[in-house]
Formats: sequence, structure tokens, C-alpha cells
Amino acid sequence: MNKFIRKIKWKKLIKFAIIIVVLVTAGYLGYQKVFANKNTPAATVASYTTSKVETRTIQNTLSSSGTVEPLNTYEVTTLVEGEVISADFEEGDTVEKGQVLYQITTDNVDNEIEAAQTKVARAEKELAKSKENYSDALDILDEANADYKEANETNGSTKVLAEDTGVVKTLFIKEGDTIQKGSQIAAIYDNSYMLLTIAFGSADVDASLIGDTAEITIDDSFETLEGKVTEVSNIDQTLSGNRLVKNVTIKVKNPGGITGTTTATASIDDIYSTGGGTFSVLTDTVVTSKVAGEVDSLKIEEGSKVSEGDVIFTLTQDSVDDQLSNYSNAVDKAQQTADSTADNVEAAEESLEDAETSLDDTIDSKTDYSITAPISGKVIRKDALAGDTIKNSGFSSTLCVIYDLSAVTFSMEVDELDVLSVKEGQEVSIVADALEDKTFTGVVTNISLESTASSGVTQYPVTVRVDDIGDLLPGMNVTGNIVIEEAKDCLAIPSDALQRGNAVYVKDESVKEANGRIPAGFKEVAVETGITDGDYVQITSGLDGSEEVYVARNISAQAIAGEESLLDGLGLGGSRTGEMPDRSEWSGGGDSRSGGNMGGGNFGGPQ
Repeated sequence: MNKFIRKIKWKKLIKFAIIIVVLVTAGYLGYQKVFANKNTPAATVASYTTSKVETRTIQNTLSSSGTVEPLNTYEVTTLVEGEVISADFEEGDTVEKGQVLYQITTDNVDNEIEAAQTKVARAEKELAKSKENYSDALDILDEANADYKEANETNGSTKVLAEDTGVVKTLFIKEGDTIQKGSQIAAIYDNSYMLLTIAFGSADVDASLIGDTAEITIDDSFETLEGKVTEVSNIDQTLSGNRLVKNVTIKVKNPGGITGTTTATASIDDIYSTGGGTFSVLTDTVVTSKVAGEVDSLKIEEGSKVSEGDVIFTLTQDSVDDQLSNYSNAVDKAQQTADSTADNVEAAEESLEDAETSLDDTIDSKTDYSITAPISGKVIRKDALAGDTIKNSGFSSTLCVIYDLSAVTFSMEVDELDVLSVKEGQEVSIVADALEDKTFTGVVTNISLESTASSGVTQYPVTVRVDDIGDLLPGMNVTGNIVIEEAKDCLAIPSDALQRGNAVYVKDESVKEANGRIPAGFKEVAVETGITDGDYVQITSGLDGSEEVYVARNISAQAIAGEESLLDGLGLGGSRTGEMPDRSEWSGGGDSRSGGNMGGGNFGGPQ
């Protein structure tokens, strides 16, 4: 025996393992034996304790572990290129939102701004030129429309009429000639009326005198004539002695002796001219053509007299038709030119707008070279240093990483059977592996529908936010507990006190006989139960709280005997008195998982 014990000591670890296996096996066999034969009550030994009915709070909770993460993680990036000329912060620093973290040289953007300004100036010149061309095109179009309208007003007439009255001094065309618009037709002279231009005092005359009768005195012959005031000048003239005068034009019928060298004075009512004036003929002009075409016949000759409205000459019908067609074509061409130049103006305006926008954007982009913190937080990593050259090659470059530690989060994995009991806003009690004796409070902020499945079990991620983070750090392992059911200040008994059929045995000294395996001194009471946390069961009716209840602690006598024999055989047993040892710490209770709503696994009830 001693040799065997020395062998045990030599392989202590292996023997302990064997002992545990044997004990479990022995207990199982004892259990099987007891319940395989109910007629052998001596095969089991009942050991029990009692417990007072108490008032307590029972909670049904969900628990899950996770890893703490910052509320947000920001990678500070940039698409600009250039040399980092300042980076006045370090890893571990706390930075404020809007704080300048990096300053990058702006040489590149300055060159872009200069190029954009040049482009804007060029676009402005192009727009001015386009507007000028458009204005010219509109003038041409107006002129073409006027010509076409004038030609149409005559309904294509071949007759050309006189617009003045007088004698034809010179004829500049002949039949068969082809004339253009503006060609000289004839010189016409009319001295049947003469115009006397003479000065009056500025204060004495104004436009109200037009149409009044004036008396004219010829200087040489002192002959007096009557005329009509046709015009009063608006312009003052200064004569010697600082006299201010205005010219007045008087039309008078020529009695036959007045020429361009004749001088005279005049008076209008009681107003007299300041001196003499000279005459000019009423008409002395060259008539020009307002149409074009081939001269078919002349209706005037040199020396003949014509009156306003007389036919001067006619044009051939073909030339008139051709001219109308030319006018129409000119209008169409002018319209096309105007439309084209209008399009050019619009394009130039758009080009200028684009250039100005590009310039504004380029100027605004200069602010991108001062890179600021997007949030307040702690710098976790600093990748770019002063003196580094940023080259993005079409991709943004990460300069540093900031954690937003104004709060932290972690994710709980909740079983599909329990997830409907979880709601946003629910409070979560949290403990951290690294921070003993500290409890934190969080709130459910999101229940994700992006579930995961493993071995037939589906779980849903539930995000928990913690605002008062204390000493919690990203990366710490934490366990969250969500109370999904709670009974406060309820009557409760140990789970092992609940017997089959929702019965409990209440201490009562008046009961003198045992009830099966229930010893004397206890009476059966039916109860109704509520929730359980695995250790205690809520009693909703049947008890008033003053009771003391039976709590069974039952094991197999054979298993105990077998266990002790095994220990003796291994040299590990102690002295025995022949009495059954107190096994009250052994529990035959039910499942103790948090959240279970089960009665005790007690088999100590009556058989």
C-alpha cells in the first residue's frame, strides 16, 4: 500500500485526474442505482438544510463579452501634394476640432492660381470681342430688315419718286444704267423760296416764335418782305461786347431778285435782329438712289422742273425682283450672322464662368494645404512628419489617426432567442477584465440585423455606448449585462427548495410523520412561481414571507460509499465513524444559467 502511495506522489497530476474521473463515474452509477430501484430507500441518504423565505430582487440578464473601441476613428488624409513645413503635435496629444495639424507648402497651388487668373483674363477679352461682333451683326441685321421693308412697301414697284422740289441742274444717269443704292441721280436747285439766317438777342427769342410772321428789309433796296420763322437755334453765340445771340431762320418767297449774296435785317413783332443776315436757296441738293437695279426709262432731263412725288425714273421689273431677293437674302444672312455671334457670346460667357469658377475653386483649395483636426480627440498615430513630401499619386495619403474618446463602444453578441428582448436605450452594466471592482454603465444604441450563424445558432450584434468611460481604454475586454426581466422586492426561495409540481415544504413542528423522503416537521405547500436567476425563484403566491422552507441536499449513499472505498484504496481516505458525512455543500439543484426560469433539480420529494 505504501509503495502504491509513493507511486501516486510520483505521478500526482495523473492521479488527480484519475480521481476526478472515478468520482464522477461513481456518482453517476449511484444516481442510476437509486432511481433504477425505488423500492430500496436505503440506497440513498437524505441531507437537507432550511432557508427563510426572503424579500429580494431577482434579475434575468443577458451577458456577452466584447472589446472596447473608440466612438469613432478618423484617418486624417489629404489629396494635395507638397512638402510638410509644419506638424506641431505628437502621438498621444489631445487635439481640438479645427486645430491646424499640418501645413503643406502652397507652391503648386500658387502656380495653378496664376494660370487660372490668366485664363479668366483671356476669357474676358474673348467675351468682349464676341459682344462687339454681336452688336455689329445686329446693326447689319437692322439695316437689312429696313431695306427689305422699304423695298416691300413699294410692292416691288419699278417707279422711283422725287423727294424734293426744284429744277434739275445736272442728270447723272441714263437709260440702261445699272445703279446701286446710294448712286447719284440728279442735282436739284430751287430758289423760289429763300432762307434768311439772322441773329437775335438770346433773351428775346425762343422756339415759341416758330411759325410767326417776320418782316424782312433788303439792305440794298430797302424793300420789305414777309416771311415765316422756321427755326430758332438752341445754341447761344457770343458777339463783340459779350452779347449773346441766337440764330433764327426765316423762309421768304423769292420775288426774283434775291440771291445768295443778298443781305437783309429782320424783325418779329417788336423784336429786332442784332445785325444783318444772308440768304440761302431753299433747295440745292444731289438726289441719291435708295434702290438698286437697271434704269428702264428716265422721266426728267436737265433744266426740267420736278416736284416732290414726281416719277424721276423707272427700273426694269427683273432688276426689282432681283433686288427684293437680294434684300431677303441679306436679311437671312444677317440673321444667321447675328445668331452665330449670339452663340459665340453665350459660349464666351460660359467659358468665362468656367474660368472664374476654376479660379475660385483653386483659391479655395489653398485652404486644403492647412490640414485641421476633423474632431477633438487623441492622436494615436502620426505618419507624416515635418520635412516629408506628400505624393498622393491619385490616392489620398493618411497623415495621422485620431481616436474620438468622448465615448467608447463595444459589441455584444445576442442569441436569436433573446434579441427581441433587447431595445435601443436599454441600460447595460459593464465590467472590465483589467479593472477589478469597477462597474461601468452603457446604453444600447443599435441592434444590427447583420446576423452571424454558427453550429445552427444565430447571433445578432448589439452596439453598446459608454459615455462615462473612466479608465476604460480601447482594446480592453469587457462583459456587458442587460437586464431583460426583473422582479423587485419579491418573495424568493432558493431554487433547490422548489419541488416537483411547484411545491415547497414549510417547516411545521406539528407534522409528526415523514412524507416519503421529506422528514417529519415539514408540510407541503403549493406555490406559484415567477422568474428565476438560477439561484433563487420568485414566489408569486402560496407563501407570505414568514416561512422557513426545506432545502434538499440529496446524494447516493452507494456513490458515497463507493467514493470512500476508492479513496481508501488509494490511501487517501480518512478515518470514518460509520456515520454519513455532511454533504450539505453538494447541490442537486437545477440549471444555474442566468436567465433560466426553471425549478430546482431536487429529487428529494416524496417517492
